[in-house]
Amino acid sequence: MKIPSELIDEVRSEVNILDIVSQKVQLHKSGKNWFGFCPFHPENTPSFSVNEQKQIFNCFSCHRGGNVYKFIMESEGLTFPEAFIRVAELGNVHLDPKYLQTNALDSTQSSENGKLIDLYQKANQLYHHILVNTELGQDALDYLHKREINDDLIEKFQLGYAPETDILKNFVKEKKIDYQLLRKSGLFIEHSTNSDNPIDNLTDRFKGRVMFPIRNENAHPIAFSGRILNQVDVSIPKYLNSPETPIFNKRRVLFNLDKAKVTMRQNKSVILFEGFMDVISAYKAGVTNGVASMGTSLTDEQVRILSHLVSNLSICYDGDDPGQKATKRALEMLMPLEHFDLGVINLPDKLDPDEVIKKYGADKFKEFTIDRRETPINFFMRYYAKGINLENENDQLTYITAILKELATIKDPIERDLYLNRLASRFGIEYQNLESQLQSLITQQQQNRQESEYANFPKDHRSFNDYQKEITNSINLTDSETKYSRIEKAERLLLYRLLHDHSVWVKVHEIENFTFIHENYQTIYVVAEGYFNQYNEFKSAVFLDYVQDEQLQKMITDLEMEEYLGEATNKEIDDCINLIMDEYPIDEKLKIIEQKINKAKRMNDSQQLMSLIMEKTNLLRQKDVMKSTLI
Repeated sequence: MKIPSELIDEVRSEVNILDIVSQKVQLHKSGKNWFGFCPFHPENTPSFSVNEQKQIFNCFSCHRGGNVYKFIMESEGLTFPEAFIRVAELGNVHLDPKYLQTNALDSTQSSENGKLIDLYQKANQLYHHILVNTELGQDALDYLHKREINDDLIEKFQLGYAPETDILKNFVKEKKIDYQLLRKSGLFIEHSTNSDNPIDNLTDRFKGRVMFPIRNENAHPIAFSGRILNQVDVSIPKYLNSPETPIFNKRRVLFNLDKAKVTMRQNKSVILFEGFMDVISAYKAGVTNGVASMGTSLTDEQVRILSHLVSNLSICYDGDDPGQKATKRALEMLMPLEHFDLGVINLPDKLDPDEVIKKYGADKFKEFTIDRRETPINFFMRYYAKGINLENENDQLTYITAILKELATIKDPIERDLYLNRLASRFGIEYQNLESQLQSLITQQQQNRQESEYANFPKDHRSFNDYQKEITNSINLTDSETKYSRIEKAERLLLYRLLHDHSVWVKVHEIENFTFIHENYQTIYVVAEGYFNQYNEFKSAVFLDYVQDEQLQKMITDLEMEEYLGEATNKEIDDCINLIMDEYPIDEKLKIIEQKINKAKRMNDSQQLMSLIMEKTNLLRQKDVMKSTLI
């Protein structure tokens, strides 16, 4: 069912793009716009912006841009109908059920990703039903109850059980689900058989395991992690995760993000746990902003997701030696990024979070997440002290050197001073000596970074300092100053003015044979004519839906974010028109027309061809007149 354009406009007007984007990107206001780290590519300097007045977003680095529908399409990998439903959902806009039945994410969808999500939803429902309602799941249910995972938590996290039989294969065989989709799902292992039915080649990947569904941030199941219930063979892994599929990339997924993100946005904080059980136990204890990585070390992609949502990150890994080593690795990855106010929750007695909750209770655990939060340097002071004798001078030197190296990464001079004083007092060393050694380490680290950066620059006659100056200078230039020629700047300014000021539109429209020189600007101008036949005023977000071509949408968004100041003046408009129509070199116009003539020939467009040939003849006459005038 085609969604009426009036309904598309209505939903778009009912939501605020800032509210929608803020659910995925941490933004701060600067001038008229809101800025943050782009959710579509890694970056260290925020280049992603949202203009609330115009209801559009744009990234100056990767050049993605558009309105609220485009943002949801790009960020969640949805088709336009799916994004329409999603925007209405996020904006609490009521829709007629007929549109939901046709396009909703939870129904049968045309996209492969949608079908995979639907398959995982069915598998999740099956595993959950087996766990809570059948004798097959009783042992798994007893196991979870012994782990103090009650029925409310089982329901909330939709935990399940996969029995030893091929129960999922038999289920999908009855549903007659496409075989190729089943192969791509990762829910099965494929074998070769002599059966005429290809589904007989499949066996369930998960057997005899308690099932933890992995959900994307929109709460749709996209993978599973299965914990073996009775481990007889030690060679079989305790936990088995889904393989990567079109809808699941473990580097980009955090367990429980769908539930935690509400609290994360409210508190601007997240707690990073090691495992699923820790997250679930913490959730039961009232700590609802916990997430866990997917059985691997923290990844750049996961860090980027968190940086868009929070500014405060606490690591709460196990208190044993492996957990502390994992904490050290995570800090070494996170500290140089400077995205977060980092902390480490120092759990007592070398216990993991689940054990702490059982021993001390939920309320005490919640207190620990606040009272026992320490700085990264404080963690390193504990960590490096393990296994050495701090009464021994050699061990003291090793320890102090390790701490100074960590301090050299800290930019806050007050924090550095605090820990230098602590070291000086503890080991009876002159503060000035420690400070001198620290400054040497800071200088060395800066040199190492510069050498590393220099290695990535092209090798030509310019020095590294020249590149640094060039980069510094370019930061102070607008995008248009670095990208566009004089003529294209005039085209962009005129196009912006005629879209936003009807009097300019009328003036340009009355000029006989006016055309923009660059084809894309001319196309936008032509499309705008149809837009103004339908709409009385120009709105960026509405126009972007009216324009179908993705490249043109990016150009419009980029143009809209330039924010030309003040009202249009007659002199400004006349200067732009004269530059475009008269001052632009005739040879360049001839070159462009020649390309259009060749295109018209290929398309057998005789009418366009004749028009172009006449235009070319006129230009050649003008050129001859100019030559005679010069003579």
